[in-house]
Amino acid sequence: MQAHYQDNSAMIQPGMMQMQPLMMQPGMTMQPGMMMDPNSNLVMYQTKWGWEKLAEKNGIFIKQKFDFLEVLSGCERENKYHIYPLQTDGDKKGRHIFKAREKSSWCARNCMRADCRPFNMLIFNQDPLSEEIDESMFMKLGKPYSLTCCCWNRPAMTVTNVEKGANEYLGQMRSPWLCCELGVDVYNNNDSKIHEIRASCLQTGVICNICPCDSCQHVHFEVKGTSGETVSTLEKRTRGCIATWLGSDADEFSLTFPPNATKEEKALLMAAVLLLDFSYFENNSRSNQL
Repeated sequence: MQAHYQDNSAMIQPGMMQMQPLMMQPGMTMQPGMMMDPNSNLVMYQTKWGWEKLAEKNGIFIKQKFDFLEVLSGCERENKYHIYPLQTDGDKKGRHIFKAREKSSWCARNCMRADCRPFNMLIFNQDPLSEEIDESMFMKLGKPYSLTCCCWNRPAMTVTNVEKGANEYLGQMRSPWLCCELGVDVYNNNDSKIHEIRASCLQTGVICNICPCDSCQHVHFEVKGTSGETVSTLEKRTRGCIATWLGSDADEFSLTFPPNATKEEKALLMAAVLLLDFSYFENNSRSNQL
């Protein structure tokens, strides 16, 4: 939690309200729920922990950052994502609430198939001014190397809550062998499958994804429950004509959470979207299982 203060005494004139813009000063911290003395000159704001943010959202919008150096060099660089609240029209709303960063080696990114590729993904909580704070890490995703061949030794990714020093295993994603579909299976911490995410590979966004038009960049996924019923949707959105023609693999995803989903289920679904992007929509994954 960051604290921001400003000495307003030199700026206040008689009859004026004591209200000044927030200013950032390093080294000051406070915890969620702490309040300031109203008679103090310190101006502070409060942020929420990652779990609080996730629990109150009905959906999220995940936007991969465009990497110009990756386009120029032709080499895969570590992915970065901004995660926003979702509006009712499926677009992002306001400032991003989480930031995700890939941690992997150059060899893994550029020399391995997507389903074999190992990486870690760190998800950070963000404060209102988009300034990261050291203790703000929210979740850690880990995908080890897997020598995958067709239905043998399918890749999996674990999800761990690390907020406020925790080390809580939440569950994992598994990438099943699918013939005419794209998808991932979501398992909770009891190793019970709670969701399946599926999309037909006959969509134009899969067959002709190098074309910059919207229909060729759009892929519709269905999120299914334990009995096979569709409980929500996931949409891969266009990244824009310019980025497509430049050869960028920076994608956007619009995820609506299932009704009455717990915060743990929301966290697992958010992680599943990131695994889907790595598995099917990275440039070096063209030789994947599609």
